[in-house]
Parts: sequence; C-alpha cells; structure tokens
Amino acid sequence: MTEPAESPTALVHAEAVRWADASEYPYVAEVVFVDAEGVRHSIIDKTPLFWDFDPELESEFPIAVLLQATVVESGLPGDRVRVGIVHRSVGEDGYAEFTVFAHQVTEELS
Repeated sequence: MTEPAESPTALVHAEAVRWADASEYPYVAEVVFVDAEGVRHSIIDKTPLFWDFDPELESEFPIAVLLQATVVESGLPGDRVRVGIVHRSVGEDGYAEFTVFAHQVTEELS
C-alpha cells in the first residue's frame, strides 16, 4: 500500500443504502461500492463527509453518492483503476486502496 495523497483527485461512484443512525442531524448513512473483484465494501459515516450528499430523512434508498479518492494507478488490465480512499472506516490507518473498473471513477478534481 502506498502513502495517501494530500488531497483527493477523483470521485468513485457508490450508493448510500440505508440510514445507520437518523436520530440527529447530520445523519449517518451506510455507503457501499463493489470493487473489480466483486467484493462489496461499506463505509458508514455522517452524510456531509460524502461528496455532495445531504438527503432528506424521507429519501428513498439507494441514493447515488460519490466518494473522494486518489487515482493511484490507471490503465490496468480489464479497464481497471487502482484508487486510494482516505476515510477512517476503510482501514486501520484510515487509508485503503481498491481496484475498481474505470467506469466507476469520474471526473478529476482540481
């Protein structure tokens, strides 16, 4: 695993699938994405920590969400991309790398 970049450079498509805690605002949601190997990963946190995600309590799930990430390596076989996600729930040190399909990664952040 490489060191995390200082700031996110891309966004990874994911879905909010449920409220983990809606007792007070900001609400806590479970957000999931599936990597290129078909493994489902779950991140649970307050909604403002997910890119541009602040739904109403009555919103219906799933809801499209974007996770801030850093592109670590692109052009991998099978149209895959290696991304790093900095978030306290993805690994013991708050950083983890995942291989996803290129279509799961959207615009580069400036």
